[in-house]
Amino acid sequence: MLKFQVHSPGKVILHGEHAVVYQKPALAAVVGLGTKLQLRTQAAGQVASFQLDALNCTLEIDLKEFNAFLANFRSKYPGDKLDSTAKLMEEVRAEVAKQLERSVGSSPKQHTQRAFISIYYLLAGAVLTAPNQPALTLESGFQVQVDTELNVGAGLGSSASYGAALATAFLILAGHFDQSSYLQDENLALISHWAYESERVNHGTPSGVDNTVCTYGGILRFVKGQGFQSLKIQKPLNILLVDSRVSRSTADIVAKVRHLAEEFPQLIEAIWQACEQLVNSAIPLYESFGNAQDDSQKFEKLERLFQINNDLLKAIGVSHPKLEQIFTIAFKRGFFSKLTGAGAGGYAINWKVLALVSM
Repeated sequence: MLKFQVHSPGKVILHGEHAVVYQKPALAAVVGLGTKLQLRTQAAGQVASFQLDALNCTLEIDLKEFNAFLANFRSKYPGDKLDSTAKLMEEVRAEVAKQLERSVGSSPKQHTQRAFISIYYLLAGAVLTAPNQPALTLESGFQVQVDTELNVGAGLGSSASYGAALATAFLILAGHFDQSSYLQDENLALISHWAYESERVNHGTPSGVDNTVCTYGGILRFVKGQGFQSLKIQKPLNILLVDSRVSRSTADIVAKVRHLAEEFPQLIEAIWQACEQLVNSAIPLYESFGNAQDDSQKFEKLERLFQINNDLLKAIGVSHPKLEQIFTIAFKRGFFSKLTGAGAGGYAINWKVLALVSM
């Protein structure tokens, strides 16, 4: 019997959110909260069961039907190596729609539907691309329980953390690697690729920063389409996370900002360029902070960069009255704050040495 556990962290964007969608750099880091996935096989079973605690639901895949889907896809697209996943995504969406309609009888909640599509899509992708097993099928049932400490839709990478955990589990199940080798570079790249595919289900056209940092960890400088570089920091940094308790859709907010960029292209491009300069200014400060040489001056500069970054984000209309309330309270107490992620709700991050949450 195969039995293992996967933990995938959440993330926080320190600088460059929204600009990262337009090929500008972002700085992102993991946080001490994440998603835990537990998988165990059942030799006599013919069902894959998924208990999603955050969504308060349990989803099932009949393995006979799943194997029939695989056979149909292989017949329809013989020799397909999934270099382009568009065909698989289209087929999975159609299959999941049929199964949900049959089992639920009505349209499920959007979060539930997306979660099931991610599961089916990533599982099919892992099996169809299994190394040295071009005709692999799943013959033994298994149970998966997914629990998370991350609020859904709050800007801490809950969907990317979920996708990275699913991708790791399914790639192990399909024999791409095992628990002892998943940290090898080529395997992390594979996990990040499929976590990105899960992000596509949830957000349409993600930048790729969330799945990258949730897979590789640490603090990263990320540019869409160009990859990432890890920052070498002197000591762990401390931030305070404050939840506005306002949920929102990342895809909807990104679409609104895109519309603004189309309406005022030169103005918004100037903001993106300012964000890029801000990231470039912040990197040496983060990497040298903590060596006890001029730390107070570096700290003051980082505080100012937080404030400037937040004002740039306000300029593109992604703040929220609840976030503004947090900023005001924090400023009165000597904290410099900014929104993180898509904004319009979610979390604010406060840059202060005496903080409660450590990266």
